[in-house]
Amino acid sequence: MDRRLCILAVSIAVIALSGPTAQATGPGGWDHVGRGTSPTVAALNGRVDALNSDNPGILYAGGAFTDAGGKANADHLAQWDGATWSAVNGAVTLNGAVDAIAYHAGHVYVGGQFTNVAGDSNINYLAAWDGSTWSSPCAGPNPITAHVAALQIIGNTLYVGGSFADGAGIAAADFLVACDLTTGAASATVPSATEAFNSGVNALTADSNGTLYAGGAFINLEGVTGMDHVAYYTGGAWHQMGAGQAVNAIVRSLTAHGTNVYVGTDAVDINGIASADHIAKWDAQNLIYSAMGSNAAGTNGWFNSYAFLYGMATSGPLVFVAGSFQNANGQATADEFAYFDGTAWHPLGSDGAGNGPLNSAVNALAVFSHRVVAGGNFTNAGGDALADVIGSHTIQRPDARIGTAAGGPFTGNNVYSAAGTGEQRAISVQRGHRGRVYADIQNDGLTADTLKVTGPGGANGFTLTYFHGATNVTSQVLAGTFSTGSLAPRAHLTLKVVIRVAHGSANSGTFLITARSSPGVPVDAVKAIVHAT
Repeated sequence: MDRRLCILAVSIAVIALSGPTAQATGPGGWDHVGRGTSPTVAALNGRVDALNSDNPGILYAGGAFTDAGGKANADHLAQWDGATWSAVNGAVTLNGAVDAIAYHAGHVYVGGQFTNVAGDSNINYLAAWDGSTWSSPCAGPNPITAHVAALQIIGNTLYVGGSFADGAGIAAADFLVACDLTTGAASATVPSATEAFNSGVNALTADSNGTLYAGGAFINLEGVTGMDHVAYYTGGAWHQMGAGQAVNAIVRSLTAHGTNVYVGTDAVDINGIASADHIAKWDAQNLIYSAMGSNAAGTNGWFNSYAFLYGMATSGPLVFVAGSFQNANGQATADEFAYFDGTAWHPLGSDGAGNGPLNSAVNALAVFSHRVVAGGNFTNAGGDALADVIGSHTIQRPDARIGTAAGGPFTGNNVYSAAGTGEQRAISVQRGHRGRVYADIQNDGLTADTLKVTGPGGANGFTLTYFHGATNVTSQVLAGTFSTGSLAPRAHLTLKVVIRVAHGSANSGTFLITARSSPGVPVDAVKAIVHAT
């Protein structure tokens, strides 16, 4: 992948915030990812060029930084486990930027601009870390002699793309070489040097069939006129994508979901489609391009003519895209980052002052722990002073709100706290009588989501009964099995909570009603405070 370029619970006790990457959200909806040497210092001290989340529970970051989370030896490469930054490479530090990362079977593979890893003159621009030592994944003396920009693993083969010539000493392996991860044996993907890539490979990805895709500056691959800038590899040969010169400018990013492949390019009118500007979807089943949305007029693509798309990632039906662009489709917050929901494009958050959340280029994206993570040159993502060069935004997020009337107004909108902080309503109820509050559960995520609600049955002379419409759902809420069903983004469901106060009740009771999405997604809760009179 291109370097510029995965139960509503209720309790009367305070519940700790779940989700390992939960952070204090900035005013524009974006969060920092950890901290540096102190609580007021950003986690990374230099540009991020690569992100990878293929190792469950670990996010790898690479770039030009020389410190991560205060770890001085985390130069150019670091890992985040959801709570702490640490060095990947033991006592060995890399001497140049990491621009591509892949993970497979306990090994971390990195490519970039570094040389002489661990003092070995044969480990340049490409290296593998097995948890204790560095090695070259390609056999032979000094196998890679120039910048590595992209890595992709399919089965037991590592594909390496960049700006080098004669990869592993093979004349036909210019700009792309394949290395067997067991033996280190290297090979070209073309029959001869005359049919080799003739310019840089910037991006690699694979679809669910194990088909390799390469994008870059090359043209006429394997001598085929029009096999320019992007192609797919299967059956031992490269194949053209689209008719004629379908993509007529450099491809900077690629990603795939299933058999859909997304191509980020400087080209407009991809395959002659007026609204396929800078990005298009390739359907590998039917071998056809299609546009992804359009501008407001329906005449061109959503991205402006000068957009550069450096990073892409997918999560279910969502396609995240980032790079260098401003005010896409005339929207003030559509700067450097956007997402496609299967029908239309959207910006995501802001800087807290009406502009886009990211104030400079984004080079890499990854999906980690139900969040999209962006890395690049920006500062203060979403207005968060600690979100420099790396920041994240939730993909799934429940929003519990509370009110005293079925139609609201509801307290707690866009406020997220597992303890119900800032999300509470108080009512007074005469002993021997009933009062009511309304818990409104909203989907604040980016895609449809099914939320669950849990609440207490009461205590100390207070009894809570829950209704969805006219249906008593108390047993499900107490068991944590009440489901909202699938809610579209911003859709909501309201529960009526009837609170009976016994004659001998305590003077007051506080009850926490919690909304939950998938495991690992931060929960949100509201407090109902009842005063007996």
